[in-house]
Amino acid sequence: MAVRKLLSVALFIIASASLAPGSAAHKGSRPPSVVLKFYLQQQFGVNELGMVAAARAPVSGTFTGFGLEVVYEFNVTARKSPQSKLLGYVRGTAIVVNNTAASTTFFVQNVIHYDNGNVRGTLSQQGESTFSSVPWEFAIVGGTGVFRNAYGFNVGRFISSTPTPNGNLITTYYEASVFLHR
Repeated sequence: MAVRKLLSVALFIIASASLAPGSAAHKGSRPPSVVLKFYLQQQFGVNELGMVAAARAPVSGTFTGFGLEVVYEFNVTARKSPQSKLLGYVRGTAIVVNNTAASTTFFVQNVIHYDNGNVRGTLSQQGESTFSSVPWEFAIVGGTGVFRNAYGFNVGRFISSTPTPNGNLITTYYEASVFLHR
C-alpha cells in the first residue's frame, strides 16, 4: 500500500509539473511542427506496478524511498473528463533517484501512443521530475509514425486529484511541442 501511495504522489507531481505554456519556450527559434494538447488520466491503484523496492527507506516527511521503480500505463484523453475522447495512452517507468525532506526526484522514461484521427504515432520522452507543484518539462527524444525522428519538449500542469474505490485518479494537462525533421 505504501508503494501505491508513493507512486500516486510521485505521478501526481510528475503530471502536475508537466504543463507550462510551451509557446514562450521556443521564442526566437522556429515554432514547433505540431503542438499536441491532451490530458493524462493517471489511475493509481489500478494501472501501475511496483517493479523494484526502494533501496533506502523514505526520508522523514516523504512517501518514497530512493531506488523505488514503478511501471505504468495511463489513458490520454482530449478533455479533462476521463470519459472524453480517448487519444491513446502513456506507458513507462519512474525511478526515485533522489529524495530529501524538501523534494523527491524521479527519472521518468515513457512512450506516448497518440492517435487523434488525423495524427498517429508514438513519442518517446524522458527527464527528471521533482516532487513538487512547480511545472517542469520532459525532453522528446524520438518517435514513430508521423513523429519519426521527432524531438522537442513536453510540459504540463496538475488539474485534479479524485479519490476512487481503487486508489486515486490524477488528471494532468500536457502540451507537447514537437519538431519534425524536414
